[in-house]
Amino acid sequence: MATMSTIAVIGGGPRGISVLERIVAARSAGTDTPRNSPDSAGLTVHLVDDTEPGAGRVWRTNQTRTLCMNTLADAVTLFTEPRSSVTAPVVEGPTMYEWMELIRGDELTAAADPSGAKTTLFRAHRAFVPGEFHAEIAAAVPESHPSRALYGEYLRWVLSVVLARADGADGADVDVQVHQARATGITASGTQDRITLVTGDTATEVPDEILADATVLATGWTDTEPDALETFTASSLEMHPELTWVRPGNPADQAVDDIPSWADSHEEVLVRGLGMGFFDLMAMLTIDRGGRFVPDATARSGLSYRPSGREPHLLAASHHGYPYQPKPVFHSLPPAAWTPRFRAAVARLRQDAPADGYPADSIDFGTTLWPAILRDAQEAYYRVLLGEGTVAETGTGDLSTLDAVTDVIDDPDADPWTLHTDPRLVRLVPEHRFNLPMYADPVAGLVAASEGASGGAPTVDDLTARVADLLGSDLHEAELGRASAVKAGLQVIGSVRKPAQVVDEPGRFTTRSRRAEYAELRRVGQMVGSGPPAFRTAELLCLVDAGYVRFLGGHPTLVIDPEKPAFAMSSPSTGEETVTSRTLVDAWLHKPDTRTTADPLSRDLREAGRLRTWTRGDGTATHAPEVDLATSRLIGASGEKDPRVHLVGIPLQDVRADMTISPMPRTDPLMLQETDAAAVSALHAAG
Repeated sequence: MATMSTIAVIGGGPRGISVLERIVAARSAGTDTPRNSPDSAGLTVHLVDDTEPGAGRVWRTNQTRTLCMNTLADAVTLFTEPRSSVTAPVVEGPTMYEWMELIRGDELTAAADPSGAKTTLFRAHRAFVPGEFHAEIAAAVPESHPSRALYGEYLRWVLSVVLARADGADGADVDVQVHQARATGITASGTQDRITLVTGDTATEVPDEILADATVLATGWTDTEPDALETFTASSLEMHPELTWVRPGNPADQAVDDIPSWADSHEEVLVRGLGMGFFDLMAMLTIDRGGRFVPDATARSGLSYRPSGREPHLLAASHHGYPYQPKPVFHSLPPAAWTPRFRAAVARLRQDAPADGYPADSIDFGTTLWPAILRDAQEAYYRVLLGEGTVAETGTGDLSTLDAVTDVIDDPDADPWTLHTDPRLVRLVPEHRFNLPMYADPVAGLVAASEGASGGAPTVDDLTARVADLLGSDLHEAELGRASAVKAGLQVIGSVRKPAQVVDEPGRFTTRSRRAEYAELRRVGQMVGSGPPAFRTAELLCLVDAGYVRFLGGHPTLVIDPEKPAFAMSSPSTGEETVTSRTLVDAWLHKPDTRTTADPLSRDLREAGRLRTWTRGDGTATHAPEVDLATSRLIGASGEKDPRVHLVGIPLQDVRADMTISPMPRTDPLMLQETDAAAVSALHAAG
């Protein structure tokens, strides 16, 4: 007797859409699925998202268009490509930039669309984008940083393609039901799971339910419960309602409107965090409040700021006290980083691997990969500085000096981290050597220089002036693009994070090297490789020069002064000089943590023994839930794979590589491999 199978996909952002697309692709082909069994009928897939199915919360289309992607327009796709490592059939489609080209009526090049499949798919499923995006689409180039809202439109178009293919003549036989609702519970019900959905007031609404034969959780940046300090801060606000605290979160969700202007408060707003959340905050508090950045050739930022009178003044601090560095301006997609030693080191590890693979806690990252990374970064820098090599692409330069420098770099007795102090290199390159420690921790270097010159830490104003000078240098290097030796060297450190994660997966690096060299790679790589577009750094420098932003330093301490009352923040970088304010903004986002999750589905699964925290080989608990890497099925408390529930994406970033990066075309993206495997497994589980 034929039966109807049901799959629930919880989360309607990029991963949820991708899982659905892979399900439909697999069903269309009848490959690796049980759909041709005489006991199988059609398939129903429920796609559930509480914000905007197709875009999800982070990429929702009604957010401010001031917020831009940190990814280039032609460096993101949601479609598989020929030779992709997937089980379900490849379905070719345009990258985000190619999608914009097709909307404009442009023809894709033969190199971009050799088979014509992308164009054919688009013409069969035309995109209808609201008029407010037309100017952005018209001006886009491959290296543009699109607005997040426009990326949401691309995602919603991909969903529309999937829905049409599911319901069309492709033979998928999939009934997709889309729910704008919040999934609030999951419990076992025989051989199925009962998932509770609410769409409004949970106190009065009668919830809907889904009975699923298989479930894929693609919930993204799930919230965590407040920690002890956050609970204390929240209770302090109850006692002192005149204080304002903007809690950590996705910038588009934060209560930015609660932040008072300088004109209203006459005090700086304290900000913790100098990563991408800070740059988003800065843009929303200036551009979205009517301020304007205008070109100014006389300013070192290239800009002048025209205030609206509604912007605040900011005093910012973070763990290391320095803003993320700007991306280079290549006027094209980025060139490949120079990594021959790193690639050779990875190849040696693979060649020497035991038959059953490296066990957990067995590879010393600090001795096997880190020296190769640093030596590659050093050579990449000097290949550009000395004007030779594929990085510089100049065909000129002093080859004999470069050869001599390379000999120093490859000397096993030389420390590639402090190579700028090596006497041999000093003789070869008297000026402009690559000072890696300074780029890794700029504020520490500034403070050390101040203490050496004056015997004391700089003041907040002194540190701000020195940070601004470095920001000017960062911006200059970014604008040099391929001609920047600094960016060529730092690009190596940023680019090897993904392949290093792949070597580690899951937890192969030793505890010592994970806490030392590997932690440094991830920290420095994040700062130099995941920074803002250069125009955001120019805007920040403009605001610093105009007196709207100051920097407190690294390792800040925050207390609440009950007498004022006010938040009081200080940093050892500036001699513990204390600055007070009634407003505090945490410009960062919690990492999902299965141990303290606020996600009701994860809590239900954990309490039922169907979800457990992944533990490294040394016994260290992580933030991530444990999954079977081949299928993404949850591993329960007993160590057994769950028969029905899968989990993909952001919550797994401690155990899986590349979980926070959008799929890049021409790279066989790990995200699409993950969603494909989960989709095929869910189909088999659904029966």
